[in-house]
Amino acid sequence: MKTEIIPTKFPEADVNFMDKLIRNGIFISRSDLIREATREKMRESLEKESDLDLLIKEMKKKGDFDCVEGRVLARLHFEAGLKDENFNQTEQIVVRRLLRHPFKILERKKGFILLTENGKSVARGYLKGLAFSRAM
Repeated sequence: MKTEIIPTKFPEADVNFMDKLIRNGIFISRSDLIREATREKMRESLEKESDLDLLIKEMKKKGDFDCVEGRVLARLHFEAGLKDENFNQTEQIVVRRLLRHPFKILERKKGFILLTENGKSVARGYLKGLAFSRAM
């Protein structure tokens, strides 16, 4: 496996604590400790859903998306790759508009409507804003 060196700095107190863990035989080296801690943190973040994600899922279940544009973005966020027939007539008008949008929010690939990278960012921002306003 190809590896890459990533230089990093730690406060002296953290380095002293690392060295104590190494002296106690918990880790072989600082590199071993940092690798293991990083892997654990990445696994943890993949497994744990954030409060925002849980709130957005609850909002989806309850149907809290009133704005047609927002509803289209939210549906595409949750159900990537929908066809035109999956949208009602009003939503299809919005989809056509968003396909022509200068910020390239949607794209059509092999008959499916997809969020672009910019569209994913817009959808996530909409959902975050909605979740924030609902939580207030």
